[in-house]
Amino acid sequence: MWRVEALRRLAQLLRHPAFRRLVAVRTLSQGGDAVVQVGMAAFILFSPQSQPNAWAIAAVIALVMLPFSVVGPFVSPILDRFPRQRIVVVCDLTRLVLALATFVVVVSGEAADYRQVLLYGLLLVILGLNRLQLAALGAGMPHTVAANEYLEAAAIMPMLGPLSGMIGGLLAGALRLASGRMLSPAWADSLAFALAAVMFAGSALVAARFTGRRLGPHAGEVRSTWASVWTGLSVGVRELWHARPAFVGVGMVFGARVGYGVLMTQVILLYRHHFGSDENLESVMIEMGAWFLASGLGFALSGLVATPSAARLGVRRTLLASLTLAGLTQLIPAGALTRATLLVAGCLLGLCLQSVKICGDTLVQAHISDRVRGRVMVIYDVINNMGLVVGALVAAATLPTDGVSRSALVAMAGWYVLLAMVFTLLSRSDGASYNRGTVLASDGSQT
Repeated sequence: MWRVEALRRLAQLLRHPAFRRLVAVRTLSQGGDAVVQVGMAAFILFSPQSQPNAWAIAAVIALVMLPFSVVGPFVSPILDRFPRQRIVVVCDLTRLVLALATFVVVVSGEAADYRQVLLYGLLLVILGLNRLQLAALGAGMPHTVAANEYLEAAAIMPMLGPLSGMIGGLLAGALRLASGRMLSPAWADSLAFALAAVMFAGSALVAARFTGRRLGPHAGEVRSTWASVWTGLSVGVRELWHARPAFVGVGMVFGARVGYGVLMTQVILLYRHHFGSDENLESVMIEMGAWFLASGLGFALSGLVATPSAARLGVRRTLLASLTLAGLTQLIPAGALTRATLLVAGCLLGLCLQSVKICGDTLVQAHISDRVRGRVMVIYDVINNMGLVVGALVAAATLPTDGVSRSALVAMAGWYVLLAMVFTLLSRSDGASYNRGTVLASDGSQT
């Protein structure tokens, strides 16, 4: 019955035209982003000449996550100064041009050193702009739904994000495998970036249908100037600190992402060096792609689990249960390290960790005022990305070259249980406030 109720509420949420448009923009944009990442991973990690170790994998993750994490705090006032609709459109149009430029660089054939540097630079900007765009969409989301629908909205956006990523990844993988039999390697590799350009163009067209300030901020609400970047950043940090439920939620999301970064790095090492070899790179790519699809499926299904759970049990209990279950999932491959157990653990962990993220999104959107929400969302996004990079660095420093380490899986199980214990201690004094922005708060219910 609760699943039927969840689907009913999601259907009700999608009746908002502005929210439907927001979903379409994020689906197209993140699909294009996934296509770019597939092309980049194939280029860096799966060429026969490469022998990636954990540090190389950590470098790739940093390449994806760090660009906007570094510059994000300095551009965060943009989200509270300019119409977020305009930010989304400009980001997509810029990414469209850069994707076409990447296509030209890759199709030119074997890259000289300067072309390698150019390619990395293009990828850094494309993926960095994606983080700015997602922050703008996150800050604008409360303007597209009712005040008591933040939980449902926070659930469906991350749920559709992984789905669009899975679709984009499948399209890019299928395109590469099919074109590789008909075209030269340079042309086959470059088609992924042409596909990404098409998806970015579609996203920009949909976003252009929003009116100027439909996603906020409203005129006259913002007083930030370019000279007050540090002041604006400190305001966002201070606002997050004083909104204690939001602060605790962001901390739990960071901790969860650290664990996912460790597992993701370990999985790549296992498939690349333990289960596979240079002689069967195509099989390695397919098997590793299956793991990321399983993990993405868990991410996508989280909205159907976290939303009714939080509506029935409360955000606090849902977040606590998600962290505890995440720890238990790590014990599955620790007991038997096989492809099958890794697939099961990847799916379940994606489900649990995205449920944590949904709860964290709800807390930030419900407890942070729109006056500074853009700056806080950028800070939140930076912390979220840094968690994945920190996890990859921890894995690089501790894992063996082939990734085979059951003790690491057991340690990560303990990490999630520790996070659950810390969250229990930090949130028990004001559990009811964790329901703000949900139907339980509207009904006056308590956790």
